[in-house]
Order: sequence, then structure tokens, then C-alpha cells
Amino acid sequence: MDETWDAFLAALTPATADLVRTADALVRGLDPDVVRVVWPHQRTVGYGVGPRKNSEHYAYLDVYDRHLNLGLNRGAALAEAGLDGGLLEGTGRSFRKVAVRGADVLADPRLPALLRAARAERLAALGRT
Repeated sequence: MDETWDAFLAALTPATADLVRTADALVRGLDPDVVRVVWPHQRTVGYGVGPRKNSEHYAYLDVYDRHLNLGLNRGAALAEAGLDGGLLEGTGRSFRKVAVRGADVLADPRLPALLRAARAERLAALGRT
């Protein structure tokens, strides 16, 4: 049992907690070995091939009161390579996101390939392919 995770979810509205659970299940279902790090005070969750946020994480959740952002740490590179299927928003140098206001967004069939590409990018960058 993960007490930090449970406390994080308990602090959210039921609808937002359900979205977070659905997004988490998506990421964890695609990557059973994913390392999940919860930062309750920042209302963020990081997902990676290891615990290091800046080098090993490939995806994250930013949680707000009525929605969440499912982001990719190197999403800009994935978008430039045409691997995002037009899903990613943002103009940052590295990060891109998908705004999630409902579970239907998380059911988009383009998301699994995008998350797999983000994970593969991190593994390749770290020489772990």
C-alpha cells in the first residue's frame, strides 16, 4: 500500500481523483516497471524509468481542481518528430501536455503509442535500450 499516493488522492475532489486514477492506470498498464513518484505539495506525479525527475522521468500529471495535464518531459522532441499524433499542446522548449478534462481524453487511441515513444526516448537517451 502506498500511503503517499492514497493521501494524495484523498485530498482531491472525487471527480479529479477518478481522472488521476484513470491516467495512472493508463501509464502503469503500458509500463508495468514504471517508477511513480508523488509530490503531494506540488500536486504532481512523475513517471519514469527511474526515480530521477530531470533525467529518468518521461511523463507526469499536473493536478488541478477540475482537470489534470498529462505531460511528457521531452514532448517537444516527440512532437517535432511527428510522434504525438497532434495530441500535445504547448510551446515550451521541452515539455508538452494533453489537457484532461474527462476520461474520454485518456481513452484516445493515440495516447498509448505516445507514452511508449516517450518511454523509449528516455531509455535510449540513458543508453538502456
